[in-house]
Amino acid sequence: MTIESVVQAWGAAWDARDGAAAAALLAADGTFEDPVSGGAVGRASVPDSVEALARAFPDARFARVPVVAGARGVIEWVMEGTHLGTWQGGPATGRTVRLEGVDVLEGDAAGLRRVRRYFDPTALAEQLGWVTLVQPESVGRARYGYSMRVASGNPRPPGVIALTWIEAADQGEKDRIRAHSRQNVDDFLQEPGFIAIVTGFTGLRGFTVTAWEDEGAMRRALGKHHAVAMEELFGERFVAAVWTSVWQATRMNRIWVRCRECGSLQDVNDDHRTCTACAAGLPERPAFW
Repeated sequence: MTIESVVQAWGAAWDARDGAAAAALLAADGTFEDPVSGGAVGRASVPDSVEALARAFPDARFARVPVVAGARGVIEWVMEGTHLGTWQGGPATGRTVRLEGVDVLEGDAAGLRRVRRYFDPTALAEQLGWVTLVQPESVGRARYGYSMRVASGNPRPPGVIALTWIEAADQGEKDRIRAHSRQNVDDFLQEPGFIAIVTGFTGLRGFTVTAWEDEGAMRRALGKHHAVAMEELFGERFVAAVWTSVWQATRMNRIWVRCRECGSLQDVNDDHRTCTACAAGLPERPAFW
């Protein structure tokens, strides 16, 4: 096949959501790389990339302008589609996107030796309504990362707080820990005594701060998928280090809310809804955690 025909076939394979056809265009030692592939990957991984795009944007449409010079082909493209499936771990949003990019293909008679796809993942994330974060990995003793809070809506004060950290050996283990964590949080939300969790990662170190009504509620929730994760921890070479703990409060202070009308601080532990200073309405008391 000529490079011109390979370039055409490459675009056609992606249009058809045919990962096997796209992979077949690469030489045995050919590689593919894009901003979300985690670096250059071999021919066997190309179908996964095609499938991931097709799952996330099943109605994706490409407009392409190919240019061929010698053994290199360059395809400028614009993709439009609707986010109807999982993309990079995030659930479908139903939003439409328009993404511009470029594919650079290099090959010879044996097939494509190298394919590099360029697009702006931040632009895509912002169109999906996702938060994008640009920050250093560390500054001095400070380590930066990301976190999330999942609240149950339970208004009761916590009887116990669980503090944990877990350190992955590498990115693969981190992804595995995160998969377990998602299932654990789903289980927590089914437990009436669960209040809220704040969890996240700095580098390869994950952490959780979880509030429960009492230890019984915590034990019931941890008896579900968390028990499977514990079996893997102790039964396999999984996780570099881990620490867990359960704490009870020495002292719990008041929840203070400022009245939006007169500006006075109100002690709302009893969840009263009228300002004692000006009689204006107060919002619902925030959760304790």
